[in-house]
Amino acid sequence: MKRVAMVFRIKKAHDEIWPDMARAIRRSGIHNYSLFFRPDGTLFGYLECRDPERAFAWLARQEVWARWQQAMGKFFVKSKPEILGPDSGELEEVFHLR
Repeated sequence: MKRVAMVFRIKKAHDEIWPDMARAIRRSGIHNYSLFFRPDGTLFGYLECRDPERAFAWLARQEVWARWQQAMGKFFVKSKPEILGPDSGELEEVFHLR
Protein backbone atom coordinates (compact mmCIF):
# COMPACT_ATOMS: atom_id res chain seq x y z
CA MET A 1 0.00 0.00 0.00
CA LYS A 2 1.47 3.33 -1.00
CA ARG A 3 0.97 6.29 1.33
CA VAL A 4 0.88 9.61 -0.51
CA ALA A 5 1.23 13.10 0.96
CA MET A 6 0.65 16.23 -1.07
CA VAL A 7 0.71 19.93 -0.41
CA PHE A 8 -1.26 22.53 -2.33
CA ARG A 9 -1.48 26.32 -2.22
CA ILE A 10 -5.23 26.78 -2.17
CA LYS A 11 -7.90 28.85 -0.49
CA LYS A 12 -10.36 26.92 1.64
CA ALA A 13 -13.46 26.58 -0.50
CA HIS A 14 -15.75 24.08 1.14
CA ASP A 15 -16.58 22.28 4.32
CA GLU A 16 -18.01 19.14 2.75
CA ILE A 17 -17.19 17.21 -0.39
CA TRP A 18 -20.02 16.38 -2.81
CA PRO A 19 -21.36 12.85 -2.18
CA ASP A 20 -20.83 11.83 -5.83
CA MET A 21 -17.23 13.09 -5.68
CA ALA A 22 -16.61 11.09 -2.49
CA ARG A 23 -18.04 7.99 -4.20
CA ALA A 24 -15.75 8.49 -7.21
CA ILE A 25 -12.70 8.86 -4.97
CA ARG A 26 -13.58 5.63 -3.17
CA ARG A 27 -14.20 3.79 -6.47
CA SER A 28 -10.79 4.92 -7.73
CA GLY A 29 -9.11 2.90 -4.97
CA ILE A 30 -8.16 5.87 -2.80
CA HIS A 31 -8.96 5.52 0.88
CA ASN A 32 -7.95 6.97 4.22
CA TYR A 33 -7.94 10.40 2.53
CA SER A 34 -7.57 13.47 4.74
CA LEU A 35 -7.09 17.16 4.05
CA PHE A 36 -5.66 19.61 6.57
CA PHE A 37 -5.91 23.38 6.15
CA ARG A 38 -3.59 26.06 7.53
CA PRO A 39 -4.59 29.71 7.92
CA ASP A 40 -1.90 30.75 5.42
CA GLY A 41 -3.85 28.96 2.66
CA THR A 42 -1.81 25.76 2.51
CA LEU A 43 -3.82 22.58 2.18
CA PHE A 44 -2.02 19.34 3.06
CA GLY A 45 -3.48 16.10 1.75
CA TYR A 46 -2.78 12.52 2.81
CA LEU A 47 -4.17 9.38 1.21
CA GLU A 48 -3.48 5.69 0.87
CA CYS A 49 -3.81 3.84 -2.41
CA ARG A 50 -2.26 0.75 -4.02
CA ASP A 51 -1.71 2.55 -7.35
CA PRO A 52 -2.12 6.36 -7.06
CA GLU A 53 -1.19 7.02 -10.69
CA ARG A 54 -3.91 4.65 -11.91
CA ALA A 55 -6.44 6.04 -9.40
CA PHE A 56 -5.89 9.65 -10.46
CA ALA A 57 -5.96 8.70 -14.14
CA TRP A 58 -9.33 6.99 -13.58
CA LEU A 59 -10.64 9.99 -11.64
CA ALA A 60 -9.57 12.36 -14.42
CA ARG A 61 -11.93 10.50 -16.78
CA GLN A 62 -14.96 10.92 -14.51
CA GLU A 63 -17.56 13.60 -15.19
CA VAL A 64 -17.86 14.49 -11.49
CA TRP A 65 -14.10 15.14 -11.36
CA ALA A 66 -14.36 17.67 -14.19
CA ARG A 67 -17.33 19.37 -12.47
CA TRP A 68 -15.43 19.48 -9.17
CA GLN A 69 -12.31 20.95 -10.75
CA GLN A 70 -14.45 23.54 -12.58
CA ALA A 71 -16.32 24.52 -9.41
CA MET A 72 -13.18 24.73 -7.29
CA GLY A 73 -11.00 26.30 -10.00
CA LYS A 74 -11.63 29.85 -8.85
CA PHE A 75 -10.10 28.98 -5.48
CA PHE A 76 -6.97 27.21 -6.76
CA VAL A 77 -3.62 28.96 -6.84
CA LYS A 78 -2.10 28.07 -10.22
CA SER A 79 1.11 28.88 -12.06
CA LYS A 80 -0.73 28.50 -15.40
CA PRO A 81 -4.44 29.26 -15.91
CA GLU A 82 -4.97 26.25 -18.19
CA ILE A 83 -4.14 23.77 -15.39
CA LEU A 84 -7.24 21.83 -14.34
CA GLY A 85 -7.04 21.70 -10.57
CA PRO A 86 -4.43 23.19 -8.25
CA ASP A 87 -0.68 23.18 -8.66
CA SER A 88 0.40 20.33 -6.44
CA GLY A 89 3.27 18.01 -5.87
CA GLU A 90 3.89 14.84 -3.96
CA LEU A 91 5.95 15.25 -0.81
CA GLU A 92 8.95 13.14 0.09
CA GLU A 93 8.37 11.04 3.19
CA VAL A 94 11.20 11.68 5.64
CA PHE A 95 9.84 9.86 8.70
CA HIS A 96 7.29 7.15 9.40
CA LEU A 97 6.66 5.40 12.71
CA ARG A 98 4.66 2.16 12.66
